[in-house]
Amino acid sequence: MAHITDLHTKGLGKIEQKLLDTLQSEKPDIIFLTGDISTPGGTIKGYEEVLSKLKAPQGVYFVQGNWEYWEPINELGRILKKNGIVDLTNKSQKLNTDLWLIGLDDQLAGSPNLEVYNNIPKDARILSLFHSPILFENIKEKSDISFAGHSHGGQIRLPLIGALWTPEGTGKFEAGWFKGGRGKMYVSRGIGNSILPIRLMCSPEVAYIRIKY
Repeated sequence: MAHITDLHTKGLGKIEQKLLDTLQSEKPDIIFLTGDISTPGGTIKGYEEVLSKLKAPQGVYFVQGNWEYWEPINELGRILKKNGIVDLTNKSQKLNTDLWLIGLDDQLAGSPNLEVYNNIPKDARILSLFHSPILFENIKEKSDISFAGHSHGGQIRLPLIGALWTPEGTGKFEAGWFKGGRGKMYVSRGIGNSILPIRLMCSPEVAYIRIKY
């Protein structure tokens, strides 16, 4: 699977083309988009230019991030549907006999509905998608593997210190793997930038993860 987050895209630029090139090379079975496609100055044309090129045999799934609330994308639902992307925000999807995918709204700006977990068989394996990693504290006993973004890894990191700053909703989950409760969570550094147009010792990331169940 490919985990993509925090695109903050204005269209098909250099970084977006690198994203598409690596997807073409890796050929993931499924793609997860954990929020923050939106960016100030973004356009419907620009969003569609990138989203229309995200394809995977078992589907592309999206959940909303805080920027989808702070900088709403006009006709977001239409854009996603037109390009075959499933909006899984506060919804569930059965992927296989005993494997389920759950998507939650953003903890920081939205309203995650944890009751979605109540409809899943007790012996099922569960993958969870959400944007702000702080939500992991609330669902770590419900999910086997979770995927989040939002932190950008801090964007600016220093040796021995790590991130100089992370946005509200990150908590202690800056980047990488974290264990807790029933399972674990992967927090991606994401693709785009937020607030400051700079990264230092924190390169953009698409995470490719092989899941065995």
